[in-house]
This record gives sequence, structure tokens and C-alpha cells, in this order.
Amino acid sequence: MRRTGTRTRPVRLPEAAGDETGTTEGAEPALRLAVLGDSVAAGVGAPNHRDALTGQTAQALTAMTGRAVSWRVTAKAGATLSGVRRGLLSGLTDPTTRWRPHLVLVVAGTNDALRLRRPGAFRRDAESLIRDVRLRLGEDVPLVFAGLPRIDGLAALPRRRRLPMSLYVRALDHKLKTAATRGVAVFYLPSGGPPDLPGDWLAADRFHPSPAGYRAWGRVLASRLATLTETACPPPTADA
Repeated sequence: MRRTGTRTRPVRLPEAAGDETGTTEGAEPALRLAVLGDSVAAGVGAPNHRDALTGQTAQALTAMTGRAVSWRVTAKAGATLSGVRRGLLSGLTDPTTRWRPHLVLVVAGTNDALRLRRPGAFRRDAESLIRDVRLRLGEDVPLVFAGLPRIDGLAALPRRRRLPMSLYVRALDHKLKTAATRGVAVFYLPSGGPPDLPGDWLAADRFHPSPAGYRAWGRVLASRLATLTETACPPPTADA
């Protein structure tokens, strides 16, 4: 928070700058990873996407599997699950290069919690997103939901709101997991989020991760994605 006289106002940080696509160095052919989501997926708190969640997850995934990762992120600060479905699905593919994902990762839901989206409606939003991703891609590409991160320790939230909001986030997270278990080739991965260990894990707004926080979070997601890709996304043939 920044202080002006006796009043405070929140620090507002921009989304990550630079390219929204990239490829890590590893064994070819590359795993094609599409990331959709909110301000965390948009890299708020990091200078560019290579230092934000998508780039860090891709780099960690390469380190764990040896495979190159061709990544593409389409995200918007403030997006809810329904906002992702209505406004971001065009970023799943690139008609110019014929890029199509082998794996889709969705990082969203915190804004639904902040707006007090009802749990039942939130689950239906997740199910609608699954349906529309399938319609967009025309096939059952593995779709992964990153679980909602813990928010009970965030300094940006007033203390009196942390416990009730934390409980509410857990309720929505359970609905997200339920929606995933009902889908075909749909998976739920506990998010992890920045670690509880001492460190500068948060950006200046004390809400979004710092580059160090994104690196730690990316490693958590990558460790779970690495196991998933062994069976759900085996290395394709060179001409795939």
C-alpha cells in the first residue's frame, strides 16, 4: 500500500510486458502449452512473461522432463472463469502458424471469490468453460485447472477479511475440483502458490507474486504437470 497523507491506496501493477509466446530449449518436438487466466496468468508483478507464471512453469517443466515447451499465454487482469470463457478462448490457437496446444492450463477463480460468486454458479462456469474449450479445439486436449491459491496470508487483504475469504476460496476450490473430476481428460492440480517459507514472494502490491514467487509457484505446477504429461501428453511424432 502507498500512503498519501493519512489515507492509503492500493498499489496497482501492470500485466507482464513483452512476448506472450516463447519456447524453452529442450528435446524436440516441443510440448505445446496454452495458458488461460486472470492477473496471475497475465503476470502482474513480473516484468515479462518469461519471469511470470507461464514462462517459469514452462522452464521448470523442461528441466524436469527434458522436453522443449512451446508456450502461449492469453490472460487478462480481473478475469473470472466466465470472463475467460467469453473473451479469451481465441488465444488457444494461432491460425497463422497453425499452432495448437497439446495441453491447456487454466489459472483463474480468485476474482470469482473476491466477487462472491456462488459456489454452484462457479462450478457451472467451470463446466461451461470445459465445454467451450472442447468446442474451440474440436478434440479432447487435456485441460488442467490450477487450484485456487491460499489468500489467508496476503497483507493486501484487511485482517478481518482473511479468514472468511480463505474459507470461501476453499469452497470454490472444491467446486473447481468437482467440475474437473466430471470431465473427460480434465484434471485438477492443487495450486500450491508461493511457499510459506521466508522469502520475497510477493510483488509491491502484496497480493500478486514477485518473479521469485512465480518461479517457486511454477516449479510446484511443473512438478505435477510433468507426471501428467507422461501419460496424457506423450511426445508426439516430429510431423505432428
